[in-house]
Amino acid sequence: MIGTLVKRTMILLVSVFILSGCSDIKELQNANYATAIGIDFKDGKYESYIQMVNLDQVATTEGGGAGEPQMLVSKAVANTFEEAFFEVYRTSQERIIWAHVTSIVLSESALDQGFQHIFDALTRYYEFRLTPWVFGTTESMEDILSQTGFFAKTSLDTVMHNPMRSYEQSSTIRPIKLQRLAREMFEPSQTTYIPSLAIDQTQWEKNNEGESKLEVNGAFFIQNDHFKGFFTTDQLEGLRWLISDTQRASLVVPDENNTEYVLVIKDPVPRTTPGIKGGNPSFDIVVSMKGYFTNRNENHHLVLPQIYKQSIKEVEDEITALYQLGIENNVDFLNLEHQFFRKHPKEWLTLREDGQLFIDEQSLNEITIHLNIKHTGAILNKSLDIKNIK
Repeated sequence: MIGTLVKRTMILLVSVFILSGCSDIKELQNANYATAIGIDFKDGKYESYIQMVNLDQVATTEGGGAGEPQMLVSKAVANTFEEAFFEVYRTSQERIIWAHVTSIVLSESALDQGFQHIFDALTRYYEFRLTPWVFGTTESMEDILSQTGFFAKTSLDTVMHNPMRSYEQSSTIRPIKLQRLAREMFEPSQTTYIPSLAIDQTQWEKNNEGESKLEVNGAFFIQNDHFKGFFTTDQLEGLRWLISDTQRASLVVPDENNTEYVLVIKDPVPRTTPGIKGGNPSFDIVVSMKGYFTNRNENHHLVLPQIYKQSIKEVEDEITALYQLGIENNVDFLNLEHQFFRKHPKEWLTLREDGQLFIDEQSLNEITIHLNIKHTGAILNKSLDIKNIK
């Protein structure tokens, strides 16, 4: 009798576990998984956009199946950012899961309105994580969120969700995650930036027809929640030498109009030394980098000392041009003020006035570039001797 009772009890327990497990599976299958959030601000109202990807198709694609990517983009308008999210719930059909959001895209007007309020709203809900990539854009939010990857892949296989894959090959504008953006925005006098997404309509074709793809075309700059504006990739060339995140970047010698050599520069190590000169802030910048040749114009044959000097001059010119651009637009691209604050906090309090840039054209004292050309492209083990160059 006891044995029979134990068996019946075990069967009952197993049945309960199986049924509850099936219930969980059903709930997961029927949920909607948001993958990206778009935020715009127009006519005094917030516009929220939600991107959802067919995750069943993602699994099928990885296994070799194919089909046109299925992505949904919603739009809701409300007086506040939080209200706009509740508007989306009205037509969501199933529960929306926010834990899988891997990208946040903000319009220029939303950034100008202020990011701190948006950040506060996002982080108050427990499902949101601090790990999504953050981008800005000047283009249509619907178009940005609807772009697909190559070969019938969804948006999850684009720079919007996986920016590091292309950044490792060509480091132009550093990608940034929400947690780092928040940290840098709340650091005294630190200038941070968000990559800008655009749609390129000309570079790719599929079966002789145009194939639009996402690209990073510049960056939006913010200093302590003060929006500083948008600048293009061409304007920001010097920025890649001043951040330790840069992994691989090309350098045209002597310039793009008269190409003789192309060098690949890897892992630059920048160092800024703030000081005080004549009662005013003064800065020395040292950048150590290594590189190798990838291209040579057969009609030109520069000797190695010339290449070395011209390469250093090109890097110095790019940094100087970026510095001058910052003076003209009241943007501390080089983050000199934050470096000064960390080294001389008392003097910083005296010099900082009304949120204006406290450095001028004379603040940048010296730029020193240490370049080590290790090898010539495919001959990876062949080091080049650059001694006694004056």
